Amino acid sequence: MQGRGFGVEDFVKVAMALGPSYSPDGRQIVFRSNRTGAPQPFVVGEAGEDAGPARRLVETEAVVYEARWRPNHEQVLYVTDDGGDEQFQLHLVDAGNGQCRALAAAPRVIHNVGDWSMDGRLLSYASNRRDARYFDIYTLDVEPGEHRLVYQHDGMNAAHGFDTDSQRLLISRPNLQQAGDNDLYLVDLQGGGEPQRLTPHEDVARWIEPCWHPSGVVLAFSDERSEYVGLQRIDPARGAREYLMQRQWDIETYAVTPAGDRIAVTINEDGYSRLELFELTADGRLGRVLPPPQLPPGIILMPRWRPDGKALAFVLETVQQPTDIWTLDVDSGQARQVTRTDRRGIDPAVMPEPELVRYPTFDGQEIPAFFYRPTQPVTEGPLPCLVLVLVHGGPEWQSRPPLWRHYAAPAYLLASGRVALLVPNVRGSTGYGKRYMHADNVEKRMDSVKDLAAAVDWLKGTGQVDPQRIGVMGASYGGFMVLAGITEAPEHWAAAIDLYGIANFETFLKHTGPWRRKHRAAEYGEDPAFLRSISPIHKADRIRTPLLVIQGDHDVRVPPEESEQIVATVRRNGGVADYLLFEREGHGIQRLANRLEMARSIVAFLTEHLVPGSAGES
Repeated sequence: MQGRGFGVEDFVKVAMALGPSYSPDGRQIVFRSNRTGAPQPFVVGEAGEDAGPARRLVETEAVVYEARWRPNHEQVLYVTDDGGDEQFQLHLVDAGNGQCRALAAAPRVIHNVGDWSMDGRLLSYASNRRDARYFDIYTLDVEPGEHRLVYQHDGMNAAHGFDTDSQRLLISRPNLQQAGDNDLYLVDLQGGGEPQRLTPHEDVARWIEPCWHPSGVVLAFSDERSEYVGLQRIDPARGAREYLMQRQWDIETYAVTPAGDRIAVTINEDGYSRLELFELTADGRLGRVLPPPQLPPGIILMPRWRPDGKALAFVLETVQQPTDIWTLDVDSGQARQVTRTDRRGIDPAVMPEPELVRYPTFDGQEIPAFFYRPTQPVTEGPLPCLVLVLVHGGPEWQSRPPLWRHYAAPAYLLASGRVALLVPNVRGSTGYGKRYMHADNVEKRMDSVKDLAAAVDWLKGTGQVDPQRIGVMGASYGGFMVLAGITEAPEHWAAAIDLYGIANFETFLKHTGPWRRKHRAAEYGEDPAFLRSISPIHKADRIRTPLLVIQGDHDVRVPPEESEQIVATVRRNGGVADYLLFEREGHGIQRLANRLEMARSIVAFLTEHLVPGSAGES
């Protein structure tokens, strides 16, 4: 499907580059890219692809979810599953000769990777091999292949880092009775016994991405007694916690040098990232501020230090620049692009910067949203334009300004001038404070659906929109929002696209992976009557909107039963419900051939039902 020198296929084929990790000598960077079709590990010299092309590290048809260098070794840890089933398996590949071996692999068992010890001898991970519902903590002594169960507990435990002597291990565990609440614990690998709880607290609070500082203190993000996520310092010996950094926005990611003398921090300011750099003192406190780099506005992900602490690798994505790996020489302040994503001839000028708007909703709150208007609309004269509303999943997640990674088909329709896009962050989203994130929990679930309806009211009030040509699209929890939107206010929507969304909360909680049920119940509730009241399947007779449903057959988060229920019910009621089921795909469509078919189907569906007078275009 072509338009203005590019087609939807070009947007699909724009690859991503994610997850940089330096080699122990700092001369190479491993990263993941789907340039060959599905995410795979590649290695590139630190000088970047201008000096030589990246080399594919592993020849596998499996999707690779993470790739990370092993300290002090020329080997890379990588994580796969079987066709999107999220039964994660851990492998090690020799970066020189490409020889691979399994580290932790067993059918129908999940191995969630933790971290390496500083010398690369030990690896921590969590696994549900004992009971599919729970994750115990293990360590692996890699060379002899010895797996050791170090903590058994009926909970969703996660493994993190070893201290400098590999005597203690950080773990975390969510509170299964309260969404957005967890604790950090310290496991004594020598003495055994019950883990030390590092974060006793009474109010709802989170501790995220904990890591050891060489001084023996722990750094972590937290929103304890705070509206926004800050950087906290925890002293295990004294049981003391203090904030090192707090802003009026969430601090979203950080990285500490192996020597513990520098830290990189990114702050999420209304969806855009700002990178700050600091020296650290010997006891793990903030020291001198380092000069910030000059980077284009966008989002910065996954910062990782070079082992000598003089350079930082990170992911940068902007509205006009797809996801790529960059490096920063901290002393000179010079940033350099390492990977070179093929933009497929797409002129960056066709990707407009969004306007950040805030529209009123039913209770007087204002909902932040990004509004993209096409730079060259196909309709002549002033708008009204056609609008597609994009709703993120989670629900505890946030839509950010760039579109490349998540919305190939909508980005194509925007760039070709055929639709405008509104991308709201309804209540329940992260990035706007703790109260906003919890504002849709359990009995408040449908308030977020009211926020979605308010988006339509705002669009109509601009006078720039054809009120009969507004569509909605969302994935996962966003798929539920789509289904809820077309059942609660069917008159609002001319077309709807549900990607692996929840149709029936009772069956969802019954069929989702057993390790997820209690955790998801804390978010959505467990009362059967309430779950029925918010489930779109029980209001499907109201649906008048043409619906496209997309699903992966190996999805363990929102299993195919959810999509099959809504499709069958709508069809039985005489409505339009097109259905795409992709084999060997999970919670997200990963493989190129399937992504191409999905994008073409989305464009064709919206062309038929949303864009007037365009039926039959190609």
